[in-house]
Amino acid sequence: MTRYLFLLALALWQPVFGQGADSLVPRYPLASKADSLYAVWLNSRAEQTFVHHAIKSVDTSAADILGVSDAVIAQRLATLDQRSPMDLRFTPDVKNSIQFYLGRRKSFLSRVIGRSSYYFPIFEAALDRYNMPMELKYLPIIESAMNPAATSPVGAKGLWQFMYATGKLQGLEISSYVDERMDPVKSTDAACRYLKKMYDLYGSWEMALAAYNAGPGNVSKAIRYSGGRTTYWEIRPYLPRETRNYVPAFIAAVYAMNYAGLHGVKAELPPTTFFDVDTVHATAPVGLYDVAHVLSIDSTLMTVLNPQYKLHHVPGPKEGKTYSFVLPRSAVPAYIAFSDTLYATTAARLKKTPLPPAAQVASSGSSSKTHTVRSGDTLGAIAKNYGVRVSDIQRWNGLRGTTIRIGQKLKVKG
Repeated sequence: MTRYLFLLALALWQPVFGQGADSLVPRYPLASKADSLYAVWLNSRAEQTFVHHAIKSVDTSAADILGVSDAVIAQRLATLDQRSPMDLRFTPDVKNSIQFYLGRRKSFLSRVIGRSSYYFPIFEAALDRYNMPMELKYLPIIESAMNPAATSPVGAKGLWQFMYATGKLQGLEISSYVDERMDPVKSTDAACRYLKKMYDLYGSWEMALAAYNAGPGNVSKAIRYSGGRTTYWEIRPYLPRETRNYVPAFIAAVYAMNYAGLHGVKAELPPTTFFDVDTVHATAPVGLYDVAHVLSIDSTLMTVLNPQYKLHHVPGPKEGKTYSFVLPRSAVPAYIAFSDTLYATTAARLKKTPLPPAAQVASSGSSSKTHTVRSGDTLGAIAKNYGVRVSDIQRWNGLRGTTIRIGQKLKVKG
């Protein structure tokens, strides 16, 4: 909120004191245009304010473990650059980030490549809808490791790492039971709208990425400090450190995803792909575990496919809005045949054990939660679902091994 007020004050201050021959503040057309348009945007509350992301700096002492010369990497990037409206140049920082992905993080890259078979079709459809570069589908790699349940230390969530305020201003529902920042489809649409707005302000996709990471206020400030330069590479020395690393890391992710196979990286196969699932609309409240039980689907898979539902519960239609959930395509015929039984099962369970009041869920924060072990659960799956480590669950519950039993109650601090 403090940053929001500062940006708003800065945007409103500039037009007043930046006018006239006596002004002490140099006027640069792009920065002034961005400030003016962004102030209107903020005041309308029709869009989000800023996105608060962080990317760790890579290891500048990393050994040259790529196995190919700089000239080869530069040529490969040049090939990608020719096919893209983005500036995918090869620099020492880009090489350093490539070493990071293809060196110590090969296992990470394997997982990401596997996840891409599920999420890339979602990203590509949205980017095509807004006529944006397809290379932007690689951005969630450096934002969230392509994990829709990812939560940063400062509270940003989802594939695209929206903060609470930015998600709300983007039109995403964030309530006690639903958090659409973790909805792959809706958060992707929100991210595309935000990035397109930043591109309209600065006329450059690299500048749009910088604004996505640091906020338009920091980009406009860097333009002024640079003496009115208008490209990312020219203003880069004047940006926050994490943003100076951000675009090189993005370019490295583009390279790594396109040439991983030539560096010996193989995909870690995901439990399902985009074309193996389907979406259905809930005509009444329904529990994801009830769906798993009635339709004989793995319960962990159901929660992974629907991370936006905090209590693994899909609300029924309300105020003209219908909620949907994803399930394996092979289970759709069973859903059609047994939907009445499914909704009746949830209704009976809720009558016996109602959901906790919304206020109680909202105030729980990072307090302890209780997870009841169900058929098919493992410690690894439970830990992934709550965004914690297996060792954490073992410590909180005094477990020495990984054996758990159905019906066992585990304390989880989410």
